[in-house]
Parts: sequence; C-alpha cells; structure tokens
Amino acid sequence: MGDATTRGSALMSATEGFKRHGADSYVAQFDSSEREVILNLCEQIIELLAERVDHGHDDPLAAMVGIASHDTPPEDEVLHRLLPNAYADDVDAAEFRRYTESTLRSKKQAHAMAIRIGLKSSPEGDIELDHQGANDWLGGLNDIRLALGVRLKIENNNHEHLELLSPDDPLRGVYAVYTWLGWLQETLLSALIDDADEDEESQLGNS
Repeated sequence: MGDATTRGSALMSATEGFKRHGADSYVAQFDSSEREVILNLCEQIIELLAERVDHGHDDPLAAMVGIASHDTPPEDEVLHRLLPNAYADDVDAAEFRRYTESTLRSKKQAHAMAIRIGLKSSPEGDIELDHQGANDWLGGLNDIRLALGVRLKIENNNHEHLELLSPDDPLRGVYAVYTWLGWLQETLLSALIDDADEDEESQLGNS
C-alpha cells in the first residue's frame, strides 16, 4: 500500500474514534491527515480489486448470475489475501471460487466505496453512520488492514518485532497505520455492541 502509510506516526493525535450517537447512529471526527490516509488506502483497495476482472467468459448465463471465470487465486499477494482459497484441496477451492469470488469481490469494493463516499462527502471529516454504514466501515477497514498486514508480513513478524522498528524504517509508518485502524475498528465495534446490549435490555424490560 502506498504513500498514505508514511504519515502513520502522526495519527491518533486528534480522533477519539467512533461513538454511539442516539439510536442507530455512530459518529466520528477525523482531522485532515486521518481523512486523507483512509481515503488514499480505500482508493488503493478499490483499484486493486478492479484489476481482478472476468475475461472471456464462455457462458453468458454464468456471467449473469455471478459465476466467475477465475478458478485459481490471484497472483498478487495482497489480492490473494483479500480473495483467499476457501479450501485446502485445489479442486474444491477452484469450484468454490468460481461460484463466490465475484460476489465477494463486489462486496469488498462496495465496503471501500462506502467509506470513500462518506469521507468525500464530508470535507470537514465529520462522519455519521447508520447500522448498515457501520458494518460497511467495519468490513472496509478490515480489508485495508489485511492488505497492510501483507506488506508487514504479519504472519511472520510478531507485533513486538514491529513495535521495535527504527524511526527511519518505512515499515514503521505502515505499522502505525495498521494499529490505528485496528483501534478504530474496535471503537466502532464497541459502539455497535453497546447498541445491541441496550436493545436487549430494553426488550427484557418490556417482557
């Protein structure tokens, strides 16, 4: 992922994350640098997913109902992480991919687009989400973190190692963004859980 991650160390300076605001509403305020970082990364996700298109589908009906022509995982390692095999067995994985990849790809693009549209619509960085919008943001932020995790080689590098990166290491900024986005996800998820808990208490009180 590109230039936005070089500003990672400056994040978390102003934002308080997401908070519940009234019934079925979740709000956050991002400063200009935070807004720019998220926008940049969302646009990279959108562009990357757009590169994975179905070419030369032999069956128009299959294309119409979303059956992909791809039956192997993407060669790009970030795309592979976003669109992984569902099964260890190659034959089962290929069959499952043909029936699900197009839908999964569209869903991930929609999540990233929802974040982008929200931020583009608010130059001041004020975001207010309903329940569906909150879930779109959770999905989109998770995909960005998956992509950053590939660059950080999260599977091979433990967090203690990444936290000890030198200040001039370019991965330090990437890791700062990765951890900040994880924290941002947690604040939104916490707001959603608080909402669900209150709804449950209200139902119990009325029973």
